[in-house]
Amino acid sequence: MNLKRDLGWKEATALGIGAMVGAGIFILSGVAIGKAGTAVLLSFVIAAILEILLGFCYAELASRYPRAGGAYEYVSQTMGPFVGTLIGWSYWGAWLAASSFVSQGFGNYLHSLTGAPPLLSAVLLLVVLGLFNMLGIKFSGGVQVGIVIVEIIVLILFFVLGFGHVDYSFYSPFAPNGMEGILAAALVGFLSMVGWDVIVDAGEEMKNPSKTIPRGILSSIIIVLVLYCGLLFISIGVVPWQELGISNVPVAFASQQFLGDFGPTLVSIIIVISLPATANAFIISISRTAFAMGRRGFLPKKIGTIHSRFQTPVWAIILGVSIQILFTLIRSINIAVNATGFLYLITFIFTIMALFISRRKERKSQFSVPFYPLLPVAAFIISICLLIPVGKSGFISGFIWLMIGVGIYFIRSKSIKVHLLDSV
Repeated sequence: MNLKRDLGWKEATALGIGAMVGAGIFILSGVAIGKAGTAVLLSFVIAAILEILLGFCYAELASRYPRAGGAYEYVSQTMGPFVGTLIGWSYWGAWLAASSFVSQGFGNYLHSLTGAPPLLSAVLLLVVLGLFNMLGIKFSGGVQVGIVIVEIIVLILFFVLGFGHVDYSFYSPFAPNGMEGILAAALVGFLSMVGWDVIVDAGEEMKNPSKTIPRGILSSIIIVLVLYCGLLFISIGVVPWQELGISNVPVAFASQQFLGDFGPTLVSIIIVISLPATANAFIISISRTAFAMGRRGFLPKKIGTIHSRFQTPVWAIILGVSIQILFTLIRSINIAVNATGFLYLITFIFTIMALFISRRKERKSQFSVPFYPLLPVAAFIISICLLIPVGKSGFISGFIWLMIGVGIYFIRSKSIKVHLLDSV
């Protein structure tokens, strides 16, 4: 039972951009500027290079295993159902936890603009997007393209309006905190640009996936890099970097310098426009991972079924959106604060290992990582290094989430074995 291939390059790129561009850059930009100073643009270029390295690895695996589930599918195919299930569970947990902040952010910013109840707005956003996804990936993909186009136009407008107010003296001295500051900010940039992997999660619904997936990954990363660099360039050019580095709302602060009191309102509008695209990408990733786990027996069989009329995993979407709503209602999720980074990096590390194993099996692939094995090795080392800043709390909370997955695996082990026998 396979999903319908309705997504082309435009939809794939829009999914990637929508997942990457969210409220994070409007807050994390200040953190990054505080670490790198005026050299923050270089930090984000380095971060984009790291994203592309990982993107190449995912693209090759997606062309080998063009089914829904992303990292869960790749690791299951190469390392077996137990390890694959834990990685799928890890990846699912990272997206579920992070998604609650996306919906809450939408509700809070919409409240600041219109006075609408923030919690109700957050829940309604998830319900509406869930219904869009049930109607069909082509429909939700079209909505995604429309939102991303508006989002890009508004960010370009921010750049155009601010360009004439840039004071280039604010860029001197360059790199005041040296290479250490640049690399520290590169980590922040890396974390603010993850999300392109939603493209491979929907690999089973991509037209000509061997070409669409790598093109979608590369184009989305490059477009987001340009947008972020434009945002950072204007911000640093209108406010001294030291002041931006300590601001909780750096972009709003910067926009106020050339747009007056309308500046923070404009930033809120940008975020309200962008967050539905981010939330939509999250729903697609979460539901497709759940669908893959249901198809392999880790979750109930119904989760791994496709609706006969809409050709979408309706029950997987309902499950994912229901948990997202629960996390949003609880409002304070320790996993979202401490373990998202840990769970995400574990997923990256095991996916790269899956690439090496799949190469040893010599399974044919229509897309190959260039300069193999240098680029995958570099991506693996970088991912290991990024685990260091996660800290003790991240490791502990992430480990607890993984142990919950182990427990579910053994409870469902009989069902998983039956599905394995049926697929042979």
